[in-house]
Amino acid sequence: MTPQSIYLITTLFLVFASAILGGLVAHKLKQPAIIGYIASGVLFGNLFVRGIDHATISTIADVGVTLLLFTIGLEFSFHRLRRVMGSVVWAACAQLLLVIVVFFGLYSFFGFGFLPSLFIGVAAGLSSTVIIVKVLSERGEMETIPGELSTAWSVIQDLAVIPVMILLPTLVVVTRSPVVTFWGVVGALALSIGKSIISIAIVIYLGRKGIPRLLTLIAGVNNREIFLLFTIGIVFLSALITYSFGLSAALGAFIAGLLLSETSQNHAIFSEIRPLRDIFAVVFFVSLGMVLPAASVLRLLPTLLVGSVAIMLFKWIIVFGFCRYMGNHRKTAFLVAVSLMQMSEFGFIIAREGLDLQVFNNEGYVFMVALTFITMFFGTTLLSFGHNLYYWFYKSIGKVLPKVFDTVKELPSPEELTIRDHIVICGYGRVGKYIGRALEMANIPYIVVDYNHTTIADLRSKGVAVLYGDPADLGVLDYAQVEYAKAVVIAIPDRHTQEMIIANCLTLNKHIHIICRTHHEEDQPRLKSLGVTTIVQPEFEAALSVINKLYTQFKVTDEDSAGKISRLKIEHGLG
Repeated sequence: MTPQSIYLITTLFLVFASAILGGLVAHKLKQPAIIGYIASGVLFGNLFVRGIDHATISTIADVGVTLLLFTIGLEFSFHRLRRVMGSVVWAACAQLLLVIVVFFGLYSFFGFGFLPSLFIGVAAGLSSTVIIVKVLSERGEMETIPGELSTAWSVIQDLAVIPVMILLPTLVVVTRSPVVTFWGVVGALALSIGKSIISIAIVIYLGRKGIPRLLTLIAGVNNREIFLLFTIGIVFLSALITYSFGLSAALGAFIAGLLLSETSQNHAIFSEIRPLRDIFAVVFFVSLGMVLPAASVLRLLPTLLVGSVAIMLFKWIIVFGFCRYMGNHRKTAFLVAVSLMQMSEFGFIIAREGLDLQVFNNEGYVFMVALTFITMFFGTTLLSFGHNLYYWFYKSIGKVLPKVFDTVKELPSPEELTIRDHIVICGYGRVGKYIGRALEMANIPYIVVDYNHTTIADLRSKGVAVLYGDPADLGVLDYAQVEYAKAVVIAIPDRHTQEMIIANCLTLNKHIHIICRTHHEEDQPRLKSLGVTTIVQPEFEAALSVINKLYTQFKVTDEDSAGKISRLKIEHGLG
């Protein structure tokens, strides 16, 4: 074995060792693995400078970026986006443009130069879909209004990457030409857009006409190796098409993923390519950290911290203002704004593109990567404690700030409700709406408390008793007549909000019957200790429904079935 081969093996060993360590620490700290990979890459890159072949790692990382963008496109759901796109698309575009303009101007003012400032401004405007989806999924909040708005907003930003990756390289070429004229700029941009349209049209044509038929044909062979090879071939073919037109190869992979996300084989493609993507993507994120010299990062730290705070705070203000303008409750606006504070993993890709185009020198590249990393680290932490942060904010700083786009419908009416012996439903989402319908069918009086203005407007038009406000607010629950209610149903998945609702309900009525949903088994003892009468875990109830059907199919007697299900409930802590 040659010394070069040993050098490569040593490099890969350090990369994977770094990834394992960083991933474990990130999991322990409840941070996305990406954060751990980059942080451990910084550590290993500075400790083992002579043991790393950066040229080889850079080549593997480029493949990782291509596969990563392909799978991001593959996971993209146009169907999910359509549900909220109409209300979000203009705000997401306006927010992105505002952030780009402001931070381009700011960094230009501080002497970063035209192109570096533009690249930083574009990266600052984007937010991480990966982080948003991961954190919200773990908290069971993907289907909530803040969850849907945050996801749709970030996905629209992901789509904006397509024109960004087309226009940035063109602007680099134009600004470096000996003579820069208005018509020269227009011509260069028109040529770039024309090339983009042709290359994207070719990818779209192949994606809609030829590729699905070939996928069906290949899938019929029933050979996983051939299917995997064909899928990878699609990725690199799309990358080559866009690259041959002078565009980013990763852009072609992203567009190919978007197209294949609508095919019937998209899940099979994702399951086959994901392990390979994970390996190459890990190398990419670790390599980002390995090229960050600790001395340079420490020297730039004051500037990085000021820049990170400025980006996160400005994005929060803009998103919060737009959400309030659209009529969302202040809690929805706050949570969406917190979700979108951090920069995106596309920031790393834009930084790499800037380095390849010689927009950044080594120090500028380090600054860009470190800036993205810091905002992602702190943004993820803030998002993880979003609900706690909301209540702290409005009990302290929020009291002295002026109300933004306040509406009279948000304020409780002075008229006293006459409802008695009713059910209070906190949250009218996937669970709450079925509870409300069942109570209506049985002529049991109920009132809905929710801060989704669309849901409230719809229910009011149907004559349902509703209250627009935060269910965790003591005043809102008091107005809902919890003092005279028979039961409160908490259909909201967030733990912190659940605790506040429980405490406030028991303050108003210490004998109230509280029914609460939870997605986590470990939360059951805590909820019982807080005073919840009945705990419902949707996943466990679904399992019981399946068990009942299976017992019926296998002719288990009703008595025996009831006994076994009762035992399962006891084992589960619900007996």
